[in-house]
Amino acid sequence: MDIVEFQQAVSRMKEERDWNQFHQPKDLLLGFVEEIGKFRNIIKWEQDPAALRRLLVSECSDERRREIVDFFGDALWYLASLADYCKVDLREAMKEVIDGHDRRFPVAKVHGTTANPKTGGFDGKYRGRG
Repeated sequence: MDIVEFQQAVSRMKEERDWNQFHQPKDLLLGFVEEIGKFRNIIKWEQDPAALRRLLVSECSDERRREIVDFFGDALWYLASLADYCKVDLREAMKEVIDGHDRRFPVAKVHGTTANPKTGGFDGKYRGRG
């Protein structure tokens, strides 16, 4: 299933179940943040990158893997629901962010750096905002 099919399936399921009445932007954002928070709870005390990789990838138990997949699925559900509410085509949003990052962060200038614009990175897009 691609992102467009997923977005359409979420929209259809919500319509069939009459859930749109319960899915206001605030509620969708809170649900999205909740799912991200659940995932964060798995890793919040681990600082070592190698240990994180073991925890999430190389030594991940089947139960933990299902939990992680569930977090991603639920987060995508909320994101697709919010995009549906705002009439945003996620395929278009994905293309725009990749194209924008290609322009804003050319490999030759940012390779090996964080290039975080909010901390004075390469393009300065957010510099001066406060």
